[in-house]
Amino acid sequence: MSHRTNLIYVLADGAHARFVQRSRETGDFTTVQELDGSGRLAALRAEQRDEGPGRAFESATSARHGVGREDVYRRAKAEFAARVAEALGAFLEKREVEGVVLAAPPRLLHDLRKGLPSGVRIVAELGKDLVKTPDHELGAWLVPAVRLT
Repeated sequence: MSHRTNLIYVLADGAHARFVQRSRETGDFTTVQELDGSGRLAALRAEQRDEGPGRAFESATSARHGVGREDVYRRAKAEFAARVAEALGAFLEKREVEGVVLAAPPRLLHDLRKGLPSGVRIVAELGKDLVKTPDHELGAWLVPAVRLT
């Protein structure tokens, strides 16, 4: 099995993303770029707090349920994933890489994949949120994910 050393690891959640590379000399993971989209989600949350949730009646009983909030957040997270994919495309234009490893919550992986420019080779995917994992702990998650491919 060939050992890939020139990969870009994209770690993302709905509001943060990191591009990580592995040092050829030491094998350590290092964050090379970060993106922050938390301002958009914070603005949406503030907006939602100001207005009450929509209500729906249950047909079988007199219970009422809040509706409508989650879709706004999902849409904002999908837009952020598209922004991350666009930034990754710009990042890759300046570098020669063998492939990309995506690590994000499962719902977000689809949005990331969909937004990537054509020709980007996805080497591995990991359905896990590793954005807040320190660089020195990433090897435990990312090395096995790449070995499986």
